[in-house]
Amino acid sequence: MPEDEMLTQEEIDNILKSMALGESPEKIFEEFKKEEKKIREYDFRRPMKFSREQLRTLQLVHENFARELSTYLSGRCRTFVDIKYASIDQITFSEFQKSLNAPTLMVIFSSDIFSGSAIYQMGLDIGYVIIDRLLGGSGSTLEDIRTPTELEMNIFRKECSVILRLLSRSWANVEEFDVILENLETNPQFVQIAPSNEIAILVTLSVTIRDIQGFVNLCYPSSTLEPLNDKLSTRMWARTYKYSQESKDFLKRTLLLSKLKMSAILGRTTVSLQDILDLEVGDVVRLDSFHDEPIELEIEGTKVFKAQIGKIKGFHGVKVVKKDEELLEKILIEKSIQDYLSKQKTSPTKQSEKEMNHSA
Repeated sequence: MPEDEMLTQEEIDNILKSMALGESPEKIFEEFKKEEKKIREYDFRRPMKFSREQLRTLQLVHENFARELSTYLSGRCRTFVDIKYASIDQITFSEFQKSLNAPTLMVIFSSDIFSGSAIYQMGLDIGYVIIDRLLGGSGSTLEDIRTPTELEMNIFRKECSVILRLLSRSWANVEEFDVILENLETNPQFVQIAPSNEIAILVTLSVTIRDIQGFVNLCYPSSTLEPLNDKLSTRMWARTYKYSQESKDFLKRTLLLSKLKMSAILGRTTVSLQDILDLEVGDVVRLDSFHDEPIELEIEGTKVFKAQIGKIKGFHGVKVVKKDEELLEKILIEKSIQDYLSKQKTSPTKQSEKEMNHSA
């Protein structure tokens, strides 16, 4: 009988006690088998560096990134792009390298909070579809995947710099940081950002552009994410934000610099189209106000001030005699929020278009 199948004295005593209580031998051995199934093998050559909670947090980060990237590429390629989170695994860095075919697009990036570098990898079958759409094509891929030309690498570099900014935005719930694009490679064997046996987190996203399907991978060596281990918690994901005095001062400065349209309304009247057609030089149009009454001063079409008409340094002007403080504050806040939201929607696309024009 093999040594690992032999029963210990304690196990024999337990079996004898159970049989003395009237339990059948078959039932006793079934219970032993169930206990054996609870034992999980542990490979010391491939230790698990991250807990389930940490993996769940990383999954949430990259689900956000998948949505951001899907929206961005849909706008850039002018077609429907569907990107979804697929899986997350802990593998050695050498296994990640061996799983990739050459040539492929590998973007090496880092940040001020990482202790090393990480990799954003995209298959060139998807990459050539994106380039074809950016240059006005129908979005077809190449039958034989080749190494990108220097011009194509420049386009990839510009697009990947924007994509990495989207990635840093997705990490904001865990830690805010700026991403630094270090280098682009097409041969996986030339990329050595970690020892071959080091455990790495591999996040896979599925990409669909029209009828072309592919994958995007993000590889984080365990040493790279080590400074963030304590923050990879779902509790950090649901944290509440407290605005500091600095953020309040910034908001106040933004409001004070808002540009608003101001109009001085001398008066109003209603005139028929026939009267307008009959107007001649010298005719007088009577308004609903008198010359010595305060006029209305409007901000963005809303009456806020009362003012008197006059002259200053040879120019016509108005002197404010009354104002509505609460209404003015409300208008300023609404206008500032609208300007901020419009800038947030247009700034990534405009920035990428400027970079494309510069590279061309």
